[in-house]
This record gives sequence, structure tokens and C-alpha cells, in this order.
Amino acid sequence: MPANTRSSKPTRQSSDIAILMNPKRKDPKPVNAARKENHRPVVSTEIIEISSDEDEEPVPPRPAAATSKLQERIRQLERENARITKENEQIKKRQRTDAEELEDQVTCDICSTKMWSPFILPCGHSFCQNDLESWFDAALKQHRNVYPNYDVNHPGVNMYGQPVQRLPLPPYSCPKCRIRVHTKPIQNFALKGFVRVIAGKAGESSPKKPNSAAANVWNRFFPAQ
Repeated sequence: MPANTRSSKPTRQSSDIAILMNPKRKDPKPVNAARKENHRPVVSTEIIEISSDEDEEPVPPRPAAATSKLQERIRQLERENARITKENEQIKKRQRTDAEELEDQVTCDICSTKMWSPFILPCGHSFCQNDLESWFDAALKQHRNVYPNYDVNHPGVNMYGQPVQRLPLPPYSCPKCRIRVHTKPIQNFALKGFVRVIAGKAGESSPKKPNSAAANVWNRFFPAQ
């Protein structure tokens, strides 16, 4: 082959020279690499744990002795609760009974209401003032049917101006035990205060003002002393 014969195929050296002479030319390989880099999927660094029931540790069964002890404690508490409930019912029953007994002590046997103004008789029984007045007034009217001129504080005189024998008193008696009453009733201050204490606990108040002249109402039934 002649020495001056050259191959028409460009050599690698000529190609590199051409790239150096034309700096605008880019190597296709780096472009393809960058394109692949842009399309590379993003890998998340978050770790997701997936658990299953099989991975959980089983709860150990409660020992039989501990279960029996717990059940016994529950039964004991139930018995204690039943005992306390029964005692509370008994206490409430006693309270109701005591309240009823106290109510009976302050209730008038005639009008069946609280004795706001009680008066006591010689026999020891107490009644409301108004009820005693009505009771004695009925006896006085019957007595005057027999003795029309009866006047407890003004005995009659005869034609000579001499006082006649005093007429007998009306047959006043206790409305409960029927024992004869010859003297004026006396206001029962102890019972009066007791009534107000009980009524105050129940939120009640006296329906009317006390009568300051209550002691004088008996003058028309009994002689002045």
C-alpha cells in the first residue's frame, strides 16, 4: 500500500479536535444521563411498620386463685351494700315514726291541726284556744236553758236586794277524758314553743298572730278570782 494513502474514516483524534473547535456542540451522553436523572423515581425514607395480631404477645390468663379472691370480694361488697341499704330504710322508717309521734303530740284532738295557741286543763290535756271556747260555750248554752238568769260574775238578788244563792256552774268538762273542769284553762307555753320548733323544721309558720288577751276569754265561763 502507498505511504501517502489516508483512510477516509475520521479518527478519534480528529473528532476530539472538532469538538474543541466547536464549543457549542455537546456530547449526547451527558444529556441522556441528565434526562434519566430527572426521571428517576423519588424514594421515600419514611418507614411504615405493618403489624398483625399474630405479632402481639398473648395476655397471660389470670391465675385461678386471684379470680376466686376477686369474686369473693365482689360478693362481700354486695352483702355490705345490701346491709347499708337495709339500715338506711330502717332509719328512714324510725324517722317517719318519730315525726308522726311528734305530730300527734302537737295536734289538737278536736280540730286535728297544730295547736298554735294551746291551753291546758287541770287534767293535763291541752287543746286549741278556739276549740275550748266552742266546747265551753256549748255547755254554757245548755246550762242557761235550765237556769235562764245565770250570770257567772253577777249573782242575782231577791226582792229585798239581798244576794241569792249563787247558781251552780255549768258542767264544763275535758273534751277527751270528760273530767269536770272548775277553773280556767292555763296557756301551755312549753307546748306552744314546741309546736313552733316542729313547724319551723317543716317550713311552716303560725297562721295568725298570738292573742295577747287570751287569758281574759275565760272570764265569761268561770268566776273572776
